[in-house]
Amino acid sequence: MLNNSKENLNNSLLFKKYNIDVFNIKFVSQADFSIELSEKSTILEKLLEAHELALANVKAGNITGRAFATNVCTKDNYWSLGTNFNNTRNDISSICGERSAILAAYNDALIRFSKSGEDRFSFKIKYLCMAQSVEFEKMTKTAVPCEDCLSWLNTNRCFDDNTTIFSFEKNNDYGVFVRATKLCELLPYKDFVTSNNFDLNKEIVFSESAKEIVYNQNISKDDIYNLLLKTHSAYLKNNLAGISNQNIACSILTEKDIYTSNKVDWTRRWHCEPLEICSYKAINAENSMHIKAICYFGDEFAQNGEIKYHDKIVSIKSLGRIRQKHATNNTLLILNFEEKILIITLGEYLPKKFIQGYKI
Repeated sequence: MLNNSKENLNNSLLFKKYNIDVFNIKFVSQADFSIELSEKSTILEKLLEAHELALANVKAGNITGRAFATNVCTKDNYWSLGTNFNNTRNDISSICGERSAILAAYNDALIRFSKSGEDRFSFKIKYLCMAQSVEFEKMTKTAVPCEDCLSWLNTNRCFDDNTTIFSFEKNNDYGVFVRATKLCELLPYKDFVTSNNFDLNKEIVFSESAKEIVYNQNISKDDIYNLLLKTHSAYLKNNLAGISNQNIACSILTEKDIYTSNKVDWTRRWHCEPLEICSYKAINAENSMHIKAICYFGDEFAQNGEIKYHDKIVSIKSLGRIRQKHATNNTLLILNFEEKILIITLGEYLPKKFIQGYKI
């Protein structure tokens, strides 16, 4: 009986093509994780389908010359497949494989809902099986969401703490194996809600790493207070973010000066990130600069005064971008909470993949 079961589980053209034995492929995770054998087989096949699509995308002449594809499974066990689409090299005309697959899954779910006669639409993602266009035998590193996708995934609308990302990896210990990562392991401080109530008499709490950075980089208490005051002042004066009901201000401290900016709404959909604006100001003024500290202040996204979607005031996308060039893991991040002002490092806040130096 076991032999028949083994035959059935391995009876896939993709498994034969890539010489995959379901029983011998390990699933490795840092969190508590277990999976049924039949579901293990399904995930392996979905990963290989994504891998094949990524290869096809490169062969088709994808503009960037790189391809990532994702197979998404919803909570009700429907699968949808998508790859990165690059109409040009710029942000507006590009979409990553993760978001492409999620959009396909959403549309499929909406079609099912429209035909079901049900009153309530529910859409939650259970699994994301991510693959890349690296030839299978040359693959070493796991595929992980970029900062643009993580910023998109950092909500509680379509995902939860059990949403899991799977991808192939290869090393000397296991050979080819599957890395299983909970999405929540890649997201920072999701449960912390910042406050727009400001008082300099609040306790300022430093992480141990932040204490060391303040001392080593000779950042004074006045520097921190000036960042807080200028950011709060910009928040109070901002009339550029009324459309979304999410007013955010940000300041950065360089070796030479403090630069401040607000979130600018163009429409409900389109806005400019304040961190990127004040970083541009600093680059324009100083040409070459290093960011010593970042201060954020503002509103959690709310509807009718109630926090509904935890988009957060701190943009993973913006932090990830400046981390590539003008900031480091030792850059301080200053956040205002209801009872305290928290000072940590960028390395403590950002997802682990950025700490490891992941490059796009």
